[in-house]
Amino acid sequence: MQTIRRTLLFLLVFLLAFSFSSIAEQNTTSLEGLVVQSEEKLVYATGFSITHYQSGFASFTLDAHPNQVFLLVPEGQLPPEGLSENVVVLRQPMGHITFNSTGMVSLVDAIGGLDHIASVGTDLKGWYLDNVITKMKAGEISFSGNYKAPDFETLTKAGVQLVIDTVRLAENPEVIAKYDELGIPWMIESSSKEGHPLGRVEWVKLFGTLIGMKEESDRYFSQQAEKVAQVKSADATGKTVAMVYMSSDGSKVFCRNGGDYMASMINLAGGEYIMKDLEPGKTGTTSVTMEAFYAACKDADYLFYVNHVQKFKTLEDMVAFNPLFADLKAVKEGQVYITSPDFSQSTAAIAGIIADMHAVLSNASIESTHALNKLQ
Repeated sequence: MQTIRRTLLFLLVFLLAFSFSSIAEQNTTSLEGLVVQSEEKLVYATGFSITHYQSGFASFTLDAHPNQVFLLVPEGQLPPEGLSENVVVLRQPMGHITFNSTGMVSLVDAIGGLDHIASVGTDLKGWYLDNVITKMKAGEISFSGNYKAPDFETLTKAGVQLVIDTVRLAENPEVIAKYDELGIPWMIESSSKEGHPLGRVEWVKLFGTLIGMKEESDRYFSQQAEKVAQVKSADATGKTVAMVYMSSDGSKVFCRNGGDYMASMINLAGGEYIMKDLEPGKTGTTSVTMEAFYAACKDADYLFYVNHVQKFKTLEDMVAFNPLFADLKAVKEGQVYITSPDFSQSTAAIAGIIADMHAVLSNASIESTHALNKLQ
C-alpha cells in the first residue's frame, strides 16, 4: 500500500509539473497570442525596449510613457483581435512619420531612411543636415509646426502615422489631447536622458525596426561603437574640460551634469570632465551663476562652449560679454573651442565628435575639426 501511495504521489507531482510547464510555455506569448521570438539586445540604451515576434510582428515600450505598448503590424497582416486599450497599433510600411526631434532625424538620415519622414517640427532655416535640407527644398519633407503648436491640418492631410517628439511634449498636454482626438499616434523619445553617448545612438535600433531597416540600423550602430572603442583605447590626455552654454542675458550658465552623456563623451575622448561632481546621477544640465561657474572651472585646461543661445565669434567677444571669462585658464591659454552649428543635430555623428574631442585634447595646436573650432 505504501508503494502504491508513493507511486500515486509521484504521478501527481509529475502531472502538476507538466501543467505548470505548459502554462509557462503559454506565458511566453503576449499581445493576444503573438509568440515571442526574441528580445532586442541593447548595449547602452535604457529608454526603450523592443520585442520581436514570429511572423514579423514587433512591439516596443518607452520609459517616457511605460503604460503604452506600440505594436508594429507587418504589411499585409492584421493585428490580433481583442487588444487592450493601451496597445497602439502601427501598420507597416511606416512611410509617413513626423519627427519633432532633430537629433533623431540625423539617425534616420544615417541609415538612409529619410523617405519614411513626411514632416518635421523644425523649419528649413533651422536645419544643418544637407539631406534634410535637400528634401525640404524639393517638397518631399514638409514643416508641420513645432512641438508646441503643430499644424494639425497638415498632419491630418499628410496621413501621418506617428508623431515622434522629445520629452518637451509632456509639458504640452493640450497638444497630446489634440493628437488623441484626431487619432494621430504619438510617442516621446527620451534619448537625451541616456547616460552614455552610445545610448543615444542606439535609439537608431528602434527607428530601424519601425521603418523596416533593422539590418541597416544594427550595422550602423556597430560601426559607431567600434569608432568609439578605437578612441577609448587611446592614451588618456590628462586634460580637464568644462562644457557649458549661457543664457542670452548672461544671468545663467548651463553646465553639463556629471551623469550627462556629454560629460561621458569627454571622458571617452581621454579628458576629465571638471564638473563631474555636479549632479553625478543626472543627465542634462544645471544652471548656475557666472560666479559659481568661474569658481568651479577657472582651472580647467579646456573650455568646450556649446555655441547656441548666447553665441561668441572671438575670445574678445567672450571677455567683453563677461570679464570673468578673462581669468579662466582655458581663455588665458587660448584653449576655448566652440561647437559647430550642426552640433545639436549631430546625434548620428557622436562617435566623430568624440574623436574630434580627443584630437584637440591631444594636440593643442589644432584649430579646427568638424565639430569644434578654436576661438581666436
